[in-house]
Amino acid sequence: MTFETSLIVQSLPFAIVVLDAAPDFVIRHVSDEYLAATLSRRADLIGRPLFDAFPAATADADGPGRLRASLEQVIATGRAHAMEVQRYDVSDRDGDGFVAKYWLPTNIPVPGEDGAVRFILHRVYDLTAILASEDGAGAGGQPALLTRSLQDLPQLAELVREGEGRRRNAEARATEAGERLELAVAAGELGTFYCPMPMGKIFWNDKCKEHFFVAEDAEIDFDLFYSRIHPDDRERTRAAVDASVENKKGYDVEYRAVAPDGRERWLRAKGRTYFDRDGAPTRFDGITIDISDTKRVEAELARSNQQKDDFLAMLAHELRNPLAPITAAADLLALAPPEPARIARMSEVLSRQARHMSGMLDDLLDVSRVTRGMVELNKEVLDCKQVVAAALEQVQPLIEARGHKVRTQITHESARVLGDEKRLVQVLANLLTNAAKYTPAKGAIELALRIDGDEIVVTVADNGIGVAPDLLPHVFELFVQGARTPDRAQGGLGLGLALVKSMVELHDGRAAASSGGAGAGSVFEVRLPRHRTADADDGAGASTPSGGRALRIVVVDDNADAAWTLATCLRAVGHSVEEMTDPRAALAIAAAEVPDVFLLDIGMPGIDGHELARRLRAQPHTAPARLIAVTGYGNPEEQAAGHANFDRYLVKPVNFEKLTRLLSDLAESPAEDVS
Repeated sequence: MTFETSLIVQSLPFAIVVLDAAPDFVIRHVSDEYLAATLSRRADLIGRPLFDAFPAATADADGPGRLRASLEQVIATGRAHAMEVQRYDVSDRDGDGFVAKYWLPTNIPVPGEDGAVRFILHRVYDLTAILASEDGAGAGGQPALLTRSLQDLPQLAELVREGEGRRRNAEARATEAGERLELAVAAGELGTFYCPMPMGKIFWNDKCKEHFFVAEDAEIDFDLFYSRIHPDDRERTRAAVDASVENKKGYDVEYRAVAPDGRERWLRAKGRTYFDRDGAPTRFDGITIDISDTKRVEAELARSNQQKDDFLAMLAHELRNPLAPITAAADLLALAPPEPARIARMSEVLSRQARHMSGMLDDLLDVSRVTRGMVELNKEVLDCKQVVAAALEQVQPLIEARGHKVRTQITHESARVLGDEKRLVQVLANLLTNAAKYTPAKGAIELALRIDGDEIVVTVADNGIGVAPDLLPHVFELFVQGARTPDRAQGGLGLGLALVKSMVELHDGRAAASSGGAGAGSVFEVRLPRHRTADADDGAGASTPSGGRALRIVVVDDNADAAWTLATCLRAVGHSVEEMTDPRAALAIAAAEVPDVFLLDIGMPGIDGHELARRLRAQPHTAPARLIAVTGYGNPEEQAAGHANFDRYLVKPVNFEKLTRLLSDLAESPAEDVS
């Protein structure tokens, strides 16, 4: 048994001895009460066999034989045995003889981990003072009280039996209560601590040592205890201990325990100081409870409440922005003369701001529908490359306005997905919009689509402001938004990423975010299940845009932004595209680099589209290429005039879906079949 056990046993207020469950019954621990009753010293008993330490060599003592039989019975049955009153004489400390002693013993088994009896608790009540008179308390003399009046013996025996019954019942209740307490301590994962006065050493159970990151065999004192408490909590804890000992106050404090390697856990300690009749403290003990999970929940609730408050403040700000010009326009219409030009201008203001408010309300309603599970998806088999191109086209005005450069990396493999096109475009458009908003002007955005096993992976990366480490785990939650500039130039309600996550999960996919921290840019990734049809290519080779062949395309437009925009969208669906702003560069293309398709703007200075088409047709190596006109006029006369040189006419702004279908037709049909 441990040092703590020895300390507890010797402090018990009754006579008890702890014996090995072995033939010699070696004495392991004794209580102070037992030493006093047996006229013994602890040093003379510990480690000696019981019957060697107490030979009881008097003719009238029958205790040793009966006691040995009881102890052997306890080992054999594993159950406690309560003995009758017995005489067992003890050595006289001041002489060579023996002192007559009468005892009421109980022997209690203590099982080991394997269930076998390991120790025996031998507990005795000293009845010598009751059963012996002054003249019969000698060394082996018959008690005068018994010889004087045999008539009193039945009443005395009845008294002893009644007391023994009460003792047994009390011990049974105490054992049951102790077992329940041990079970409650174990089930509640409670640490227990005990500190005898004066305050120095503390005795912790294994769970308490675990709470403080201490080894099970470590010895504990108050210096170690305070060293394991977080510096910010140390003085408050010390004050609570002192108040309990000095002012008899209850001890109830929360603090952080810190391991040498920096790990932390929150603990709550409850206890009290016990005092003797004179008011002096005798011990300080109690329990510890790990409340780390509770603290995490409290922190999460506080964070959620703060996010909600921030969102409501942001919503109020964003709604006031359009309300201000709407209110001013309404006041102006009421006050100023009804001039047609002013009315038209005010109408434009009202319409534009109303659309802005409508967009915000649509976002709020979208979030509400998603969180309540009321979104219905119109799923069909889609080419994810078309989804990427449509999202890029939708966000292009914002990208151009901020001067960003977009680079695309699109796989040539088949990238079909079963999904709702409108919702998936919304997902990618939200990611691209965030990248454009939170990247300083003239930044870089990379849009990539690749295949990873049975998943289609779309990533949007930027070199913008990045995401702080504490915000990163929460970026897809409602009401979460990064730090914004004082003028709130980015705008929005911070709902976009929550919608992204919800919509992707409705498509059985998942969304993730990563960032190197503030100023290090961000990467957002969407993974969707890849759809395979019965006759789909299992990846043996490169598939093509919209199921057709990937084309080499040259876009010619004197407007560099327009050329780049169209080229970027075409690259997003898997084509190889080169943009040119000078018509003469198109005429100078070498024979080995002639594209499959030229997309020519009509209204170019110097050499317009019609003239460029004529010259391309006149060159033998460029004559077979497909020519598509991109014009801002779109009148029938113009189309008729240039029909001989162009395979198709498209009117600005180009309908990208129509363009991709046209390119697919051109890829599958000989030149003479396309009209």
